[in-house]
Amino acid sequence: MPEHRPYAHLRPERGWTNDPTGPVRWQSRTHLFHQYNPQGGYWDRPHWGHLVSDDLVRWQRRPVALSPTPGGPDAAGCYSGCVVIDGDAAVMAYTGVVGPPVPGQLQVTCLARSTDPLLDRWVKDPTNPVTTAPPGRQLLGFRDPFLWQDDRRWWQAIGAGSREEGGEVLLYSSTDLHRWVPHGALLTKADLDAVDPQVWTGSMWECPVLLRGRDGDALLLSIHDEVDTHYPLAVVGQLVADRFVPSRLQRLDLGPDLYAPCLLQEADGTAISWAWSWEARTPAAQRASGWAGVLSAPRRLEVVDGHLRVAPLAQLTQLRERALDVRPTPTARGWVAAGIDTDVADLELTLGPAVERIDLKLRCSPGREEVTTLTLDRSRGEVWLDREHASLDPAVRGGRYGGPLDPALPIQHVRVLLDRSIVEVFVDHRVALTARIYPTREDSTGVEVVGAPDSLADIRLRAWSLTSIWAEGEQPEQHDGRPSGHG
Repeated sequence: MPEHRPYAHLRPERGWTNDPTGPVRWQSRTHLFHQYNPQGGYWDRPHWGHLVSDDLVRWQRRPVALSPTPGGPDAAGCYSGCVVIDGDAAVMAYTGVVGPPVPGQLQVTCLARSTDPLLDRWVKDPTNPVTTAPPGRQLLGFRDPFLWQDDRRWWQAIGAGSREEGGEVLLYSSTDLHRWVPHGALLTKADLDAVDPQVWTGSMWECPVLLRGRDGDALLLSIHDEVDTHYPLAVVGQLVADRFVPSRLQRLDLGPDLYAPCLLQEADGTAISWAWSWEARTPAAQRASGWAGVLSAPRRLEVVDGHLRVAPLAQLTQLRERALDVRPTPTARGWVAAGIDTDVADLELTLGPAVERIDLKLRCSPGREEVTTLTLDRSRGEVWLDREHASLDPAVRGGRYGGPLDPALPIQHVRVLLDRSIVEVFVDHRVALTARIYPTREDSTGVEVVGAPDSLADIRLRAWSLTSIWAEGEQPEQHDGRPSGHG
C-alpha cells in the first residue's frame, strides 16, 4: 500500500490535527499552532500543537503548547483562537470548553501568555475566562476568537449562530485584553442574504478571521451547521467602525476537503493562510492508521478589484528538488508525461489560446484502474476535479468538485501540488481546489494529458520533485511535554 502521509505539508507525526490557529511572528520566527489530539487518529479534547519556521519553507515540530486543565474552564478542550503580541509578550486567545461537544456546550474565551523565545512555555491567565456568551441567547456555539488592534483598542470577533437567525460574528472591544465590552454583531446572515441570498451559510460560523487589505477587506468564515463542518466562505467588503459591510461572497476553495483557514496579516495588505484538510476516508480507517488531518500549503491572499485572490506562497518553489524531464509520449487520446513517476510533485501547466479543454490525469495507474482527473474547460470557463476513480479502496470518498470561473478571463496558468494523499490546484491566482485521494496501487504515479490535437499542441507542462518540509533537527514526534501552560 502506498504511503498516504503527506511529505511536504505540515502535520503532526501521529495523532489527529484539525484547525490551524494563531500564526504569529515572534523574535524573527514564524510560529503556527493547530488543534491536536496526541492520542490517535480521532478527534478528542483538543490541545494546541506547535510548529515553528525561520523561513516559511522548512519547519520544526515543538512540544504541545496548550492542554486542557482538569476542573478549569477548558477542561473539555482548548479550541481554536489566535495569538497576538501585547508589549513584550505573546498572548493566546482561545476557546475553553466544558462538557460534551453538543449545541449549547459551555464555550468561553480564555487567555495564556508567553515570553519564552521559542514560545514553548505558556501560562494561563488566572482570570480566565475573559469573555462569555451573551446572556439570554440560545446560541449553537460561541467560539474561535480572532483579535486585532486598532487605535490602541483591542477588538475580538467570535463565531456564533442560532437555529432561528443563522450564523453571525459577534464583536467585543477592550483596552487591556481582560475587560471586554460587547458591540453586538459584526456580521449577520441577513447581511449576507442581502448580497447573495443563493449562498447557503449554515446556522453557525466558525473561525472568523479578518484580512485588512489595501483594496478592501475580507472576512473569512467557516460554514457549520448544528453537526457538520462544510466549507470556507470569503466575504469581501469593508470594515467600517464596528460593522463589516459585505459586497461580494466567494468560495475560498472549490474542493471538498478544506476548512478553517487562519491568517497571518502582512504589512502590505496581503495575508498568508493555512487551512485544515480533513480526511476523505472512514473514521475507522483514520483510527487504524493512527493519524488524521493535514494543513494545507500556505497561500497568499489579497483583495484586488473586489475579489479575493488566492495563490500558493512564492517561497514554496524552494521545496523544488529537481526538474523532471516530462518527455511527452503520444497515446490514442493525448500523451503521457513519461518522466513523471512520483506521488510528490509540483506541476505547472500553461495553456495557450488554442486550448479549449484538456483533462489532466493525475496519480494514474498504467491501466487507469486508479486515476484523478482535473478538467480545465476554457470554452465553458470551468474547472473540475473528479476523484470518483482515484482509489480502489471502498473506505474512501469519491465525487466530482469544482465549478464555473469568470468566462471573460480564460484559464492560462494552473499549478498543482501533489503530495501523496492531498491534491491542491491553483488556477490563475483566482481560485483554489483541494481534495484528498488515496490510491492503493504502487504504480498509481503517472500523469497523462488528454484533449483535442489543437489543444494538446498549445500547452506546456513543467514538473519538479519536492523535498521534505521538515528542517534538520526537528523533533520526530510531538508529545505532551506538560510545560507550564498546562496548569
